[in-house]
Amino acid sequence: MSTLPDSFADYRHEIVRDLAWLIHSPGLVNLPESLRADWLFDYPHLHDQLTYFDQHPNRLICKLRQQASYRLGYYFEDLVRIYLKNFIQPSELKSNIQVCKDKTTVGEYDFLIRLQSGEKIHLETAVKFYLFSGTDSSEGLAGFIGPNRTDCLERKWNRLMDHQLRLSQTSAGSDQAEALDLMPDRRSLLLKGYLFYPYAHWQDFPVIEPLNPDHARGWWLKVSQCDLLSSDKVRYRVLMKPQWLATARVKYHDSMSHAELVNVMSDLSTPLLIAELTKDTQSNVWRERSRGFLVPDNWQLAP
Repeated sequence: MSTLPDSFADYRHEIVRDLAWLIHSPGLVNLPESLRADWLFDYPHLHDQLTYFDQHPNRLICKLRQQASYRLGYYFEDLVRIYLKNFIQPSELKSNIQVCKDKTTVGEYDFLIRLQSGEKIHLETAVKFYLFSGTDSSEGLAGFIGPNRTDCLERKWNRLMDHQLRLSQTSAGSDQAEALDLMPDRRSLLLKGYLFYPYAHWQDFPVIEPLNPDHARGWWLKVSQCDLLSSDKVRYRVLMKPQWLATARVKYHDSMSHAELVNVMSDLSTPLLIAELTKDTQSNVWRERSRGFLVPDNWQLAP
């Protein structure tokens, strides 16, 4: 089972593949119709535009902030901004708008948009990677923990729904939006990412409500269990941020064998995201078949 279909992984440049991933990858959660962001990608010439940027990648790269080279959240936000400006082409677009009350920041709009039609939209965006470390699916979203154990999907989901998406319904939030003449007519949430399950059950772990049954999934494994990973006609690549989005496409010399992986991971002290690769005989490129986190043996015991 592949982590994701790779039909959009054929572009030559990583930033274009990541933009295609933004467009085509499934959302993490099933949302009410009123909050869905599907309308963003109802664009008639997606492939043509992506092909154009694949031929002129610097037109995208120059739009990235410096922090996007090492901060995944910044990178994802920049991809959304690039997509909005080049595909949606709104008549007005503002981002990272802080909302203050009594000189204290109480929230921030990710994006306030005025479409060509005149409709005004509040768009919240997030990209998240969580590992299920609970005992079974009855733990719900609380069982999903960030790789560094400082974040929880349940907490993030509740904040998105109860705070961030309701910002325009607060007095401070509505005042800020009105001052910009961008009081939203509707709100949308774009929540993307991957969820990782214990290696033995990663492909068939039950879907937990309200997760999207088709969400992108992977595995996680304690480093002492590396031998469970395949060594037959497979190679591996450590994925460093911000290379966490589109499925990996790697040349042979940028990958490692199973034995090399085991050796590199022998003193692992922090979780690392790994792509499992198989060779595409037509292109001679190694493509991602699955992905997962290798974690220190004491990862679940960490506070």
